[in-house]
Amino acid sequence: MINYKSLSKLFTLCCNIVTVIILFINIGCQTPQNKVSTGEHIISDSTLIQINVDPDGEESYAFDSLIDDISYIKLETNSDCLIGNIHQILCSNEYIFIMDVFVANAVYCFDKHGNFVRRIGKVGQGPGEYSRLCKMCLTSDQKQIVLYDWNRLHYYDLNGKHIKDVSPSFYANDIELINNDFIAGFIEAGMDDDSQRQMLSVYDKDFKLLYREFPSFYNEVFHLNNGMHPLRSFGNDIYLKEPWTHNIYKIEKDRCYEKYRINITNGGYPERPEDMNSDTYIKIVGTKVHMADYVILEDYALFYFSKNGFTWSPFVIYSHKTKKTYKCNGRYYNPLFFAHSPGNTPIVCYDKETFLIPQSATTVMRMKERIYNSPLINDSKLMQLYDGLTEDSNPVLFLLHIKSI
Repeated sequence: MINYKSLSKLFTLCCNIVTVIILFINIGCQTPQNKVSTGEHIISDSTLIQINVDPDGEESYAFDSLIDDISYIKLETNSDCLIGNIHQILCSNEYIFIMDVFVANAVYCFDKHGNFVRRIGKVGQGPGEYSRLCKMCLTSDQKQIVLYDWNRLHYYDLNGKHIKDVSPSFYANDIELINNDFIAGFIEAGMDDDSQRQMLSVYDKDFKLLYREFPSFYNEVFHLNNGMHPLRSFGNDIYLKEPWTHNIYKIEKDRCYEKYRINITNGGYPERPEDMNSDTYIKIVGTKVHMADYVILEDYALFYFSKNGFTWSPFVIYSHKTKKTYKCNGRYYNPLFFAHSPGNTPIVCYDKETFLIPQSATTVMRMKERIYNSPLINDSKLMQLYDGLTEDSNPVLFLLHIKSI
């Protein structure tokens, strides 16, 4: 059986190596770019939200006190839309877009009922065709979807019609964009044409470099990513989770500022000596509670945590209205609680109070005996979930609605 998680890590490593090679080639063939000052665009802001998390603290809430509804969307399974492993999910008002870069190298479009609608783009070298997908983005007006294929941006409308291809003058492992206003690019190894090897680069709509920030943490003995997509888009905002920290920054055209800082009692990422290699550091990190993923909604921000030996995925919810943090203690009544644990796919904002987490059909089938006879779940609801579902089916998308807190 193919270990997709291992493939994911291998693919990320290959992406980094290829990107660095491309950078050396590109820089050797170009004249030096205009210098852009760095270290001046990270602004201290009084709106910083500090979230204190004590994993062993007594104050906590049952799952059902925080999440008042779990529903699901079964993605249609047919030969035109077989999903091997979900790399990324995007939700527009009408559609759900699924990117599979490891197996199918494709973007599939489904409606909100899970019916397959179409593919977006195809593999090739012609207009609107890509070779290897890296990232997809929705423009803020939700009228276009953009596929990033190394050094090319492919624009389509949501019906799959090709609009244009653009070749920007930069390379990045990860990108996010805000319509035609600005684009953020990120490379963990840092830009080699910059003396400080900054990881974040922000460009205007014409791909003119505006500023760079965040020196690379790579050195001769440490060159490992922490497994999270650095750049994320929630609503009309771009966020950067600084690697190997619990600091989340909001990225704007002319500045970036720290929006959330997670302080974990006896946890977090420990300081790393310059001579400590990747393997040693990972062993230390595994003994600490650290952030696994996050999602920012209109009224809430949700943060998941991980540690070696955890039997479930603990999380906290921060309410933007009450300015309070609510920690889940893992107790629950709704047996569909099993679906709350995130995997390798980033958590998705579905609407202002709902987030989306995919689960493989294998995982859902494995839980069948445990939940099917629960008196707390309507049998018809479970019958619909498992009707026709096999281990070879496409993943199931679970929607978790946050209770008003």
